[in-house]
This record gives sequence, C-alpha cells and structure tokens, in this order.
Amino acid sequence: MRKRSGRVGRAYCARARFPRRIFPCLCYVALEVTLALSSARAENPTTDKSAYTLFNPTPIELRRPYNTDRPSKTDSSYTIDAGVFQIESDVANWTLDEENRVRTRTWIIGNTNFRLGLTNWMDLQIFPQFYLNTRTSGPGFGKPVEQDGFGDTTLRLKINFIGNDGGKLVIGFVSSLKMPTNTGHTGNHVWEPGFGLPLNYLLPTGFTLFAQTRIDIFDEPHSGNRRVQWSNPVGISRTIFGKLSGYLEFYNAVSSGHHPWIGALDTGLIYQVTPNFSVDVNAFFGLTQNAPDYNVLLGFGHRF
Repeated sequence: MRKRSGRVGRAYCARARFPRRIFPCLCYVALEVTLALSSARAENPTTDKSAYTLFNPTPIELRRPYNTDRPSKTDSSYTIDAGVFQIESDVANWTLDEENRVRTRTWIIGNTNFRLGLTNWMDLQIFPQFYLNTRTSGPGFGKPVEQDGFGDTTLRLKINFIGNDGGKLVIGFVSSLKMPTNTGHTGNHVWEPGFGLPLNYLLPTGFTLFAQTRIDIFDEPHSGNRRVQWSNPVGISRTIFGKLSGYLEFYNAVSSGHHPWIGALDTGLIYQVTPNFSVDVNAFFGLTQNAPDYNVLLGFGHRF
C-alpha cells in the first residue's frame, strides 16, 4: 500500500547520481513493453466505452470486474470505470523496525485512497493519511520520542494503456505527487514526485502475475539533496476457494547514493464479501536491514 520544498531543478540533477545499471535496465523495460503492446492490441477484444466520462457514467451492466490497488505494494494496472467512486483504506496499519539498536513503532489509521473514474481509461486518486503515530526508543536513546498527527497526502493519476476490458495482458501508468500535509512532525516538508508502470498477466490454472517498475524522488534528510529510488515488486495471486484469494509478493528497491538495497516478502488474504466490497489482512516481512522488520495491516475496499 503507500508518500512522500520540493524544487527539482538543475541543482538536483547535478546532485542525484543515477545508478549506472538503472538506465540500460529502463531501456530494456521500455523495449519489452513496446513489443508487448504491439502484440497484445491485436488479441485483446474490448467494448467501446469511450463515450463515458465523469459526467456520463458507465452503466452498471458495462462496468469491468471490481479491482483495487490494495493491499500489495504493486499497483493494479486497471482503472475504475468512468463516473465510478471507490474507497480503499487501511483500517489499521502497524509497522515495527529496529536498526542500530533504535526501535521505531508506527501506527497509521485511515490510510485511505479515494478514487474517481474520469474516463474509461483514467482515474484520479487522493490518498491522505488521517492519523499517524510513531514512537522511537532504544538503549542510549534517552526518553522515548512519540509523535502523532495528520500524515501526508498523495495525489495520483492512473492511466490504462491496454487490457482494461479484456485480454491476458494489462498495462497501466501511475504518476504521483506526495504533498507535505503532515502535522506534529510526522513527516518532512518536501514535495516528492514519482511514477510507475504496473503490469498484470493472466497465467494458466487461475494464477495472475503482477509486477511494477517505479521511480520515486525522495528527500535526503539533513542534506538538502534528493535521491532516486527504483523499485520493482513482483508477485502472483490466485483464488484459494470460493470468495477467498491470496497473494505472495517480493518487493525490492535500490537507490542512488550510498543506500543499501531494500528487500521484503509480502503476503495477504482478500475476501470478496460482495461484488463491490472486499476486506483483507496482510503481513509484510523485511528481508534486508534497510527494510521495516514487520508490517501488519487490515483494510477494505468498496465500490459505489
């Protein structure tokens, strides 16, 4: 799930040294996506819903199956239909991380994504964190420090390139901008942009492969610089039985500068209560020192 003053100009470009291996990898990804799009367009039958917009909503009988961006770290490649409103939220999100004998516990309540379908292929998302609480403690740290308040808000725009209404291959594009709306010193005061290219592919025997390549530009604390993070989560999902499905995801990210790579293993269960309402329970486990040790979250999604 989800970041994140911000002037990105020549000064930033000179400071942020992009890892040498990232550029050729991005070129390879772009080539693979271009080839996949060329072959997939011919085989993906779609219903023409281009006339539907925010002010001329898609009829219920033409809506695509319910789909959410939660709960995995990988975004869905699908957008919601034009004129449709959808909420996806963490009811409770708990994270524990210990590094260099400093222990940080974080609670997020109401980490909510409000989505609105603008066209058949584009939706707008507003993603505030309604309550954030962190507690930092450890030997030699002194008195524990606790901070709480409203968190940051992320503005997102998602576009679907192919597969929204049919076909095995689905490709989308997500752009985001984290706005520093936090209070109580629960975050930095920097605007942080990012963009990602999510992909879904239907596999045999009911499995779905999902993946994403994403670039984020983050603030480098206490330096005035920025760093570039490149993440590439990948996973599989499948119906287990009835209305219950599950997923397994491997998350990895590398950054410019001297930051070690981040690795995590994520898993969760989703129960489809109704065709337009789902609940989920999830656990993420850090595999590297730079990743949070444990992250447990409960949430839901509802399409109106």
